[in-house]
Amino acid sequence: MANLTATQLLKAIAKAHTGLMGAAEFRDYEHTAAKRLLSNQNEVFRNLTALKQSEAQPTKAILFNRIYTASTTTKATNPTAAAFADSFEKDIAFIKRVQTFKVSYKQADNNQFGYDEILQSEMKNKLMSMYQDISEYVVDWLDLNRSQVGLDSLIDFDSTNATAGINFQYNNAAADKDFYFDHVKAVLKKNKYRGMLDMVGDQRIAKEYSRIGAQGSANSTNLAYTIPGIDFVEEAQMDVSAGGSAYTWQKGLVGMTTWNEALNRRGSGDPEANQGFLTTFQDPVFGHTHDLHVKRGLADTSAAAGHIQDVVDTYEMTTHLTIQGAFESVANASPIYKIVQGV
Repeated sequence: MANLTATQLLKAIAKAHTGLMGAAEFRDYEHTAAKRLLSNQNEVFRNLTALKQSEAQPTKAILFNRIYTASTTTKATNPTAAAFADSFEKDIAFIKRVQTFKVSYKQADNNQFGYDEILQSEMKNKLMSMYQDISEYVVDWLDLNRSQVGLDSLIDFDSTNATAGINFQYNNAAADKDFYFDHVKAVLKKNKYRGMLDMVGDQRIAKEYSRIGAQGSANSTNLAYTIPGIDFVEEAQMDVSAGGSAYTWQKGLVGMTTWNEALNRRGSGDPEANQGFLTTFQDPVFGHTHDLHVKRGLADTSAAAGHIQDVVDTYEMTTHLTIQGAFESVANASPIYKIVQGV
């Protein structure tokens, strides 16, 4: 087959990433935690990615400190203030997840699968691998960035074994299992977070959410009232604990966003040029935009059903991403709380 031009490659890529997850071989998780964080990116990040111009450019957020000042009880002739306003800054670090694959023209000529079909299969494989890596990173990030401080409420904050970083969680007693979601809302209110809550839980908490949410006035004990106010998603990639666990935060305070390099956004080069072809494409599952680099070269693929003089396209897909929660100046504080159900 003739070598595909840059324009033809874009059409092949567009064809390849539609209709994913069609067969059992390519089944996948729902990646609910990652999707939930991505859905919050406009609330959390505003114009952050528009301001970032290069990968090397430091990205920071600058905020004012919240400082409690005790009220006095008398007016003064010449009032004085103790201090000026104070501020702090936080670094926003982006990480990358990269996948590469290659497609041989002569291997496709010698195969029942053509170039487009091989491209489709390889793109499915690599995107699904990237989804898994991103989802695992999201779950690990939530655990690592949960709050290490919390006010006691209807359930107490547990910081035992703090030096080992083991707990930092609220433990709901086994006897209060039916009131898990009510206690979660109380905990967030005690820590001055209110309104709609996001919650990402394991499969055991998901089961309880379904059980309690299905109750109604016909039940002898109706607990359905404890569910409103919590926007829950089950993350099947979380480890299932004995009683179940979940991470929760006020909706809109934790999110994930992605970024693309300027040269990829503009589009540059050609697969046969020295720099290759730099462009972007939209992800069919998460909806964000990947950087894409395509480089064409000559290779000996005779050992892989190709030819001693073969043309090979090498693809590199990159996602730049960052996950952030609303910043606090209090050491080790975070808007994310881990709530564990006891057994």
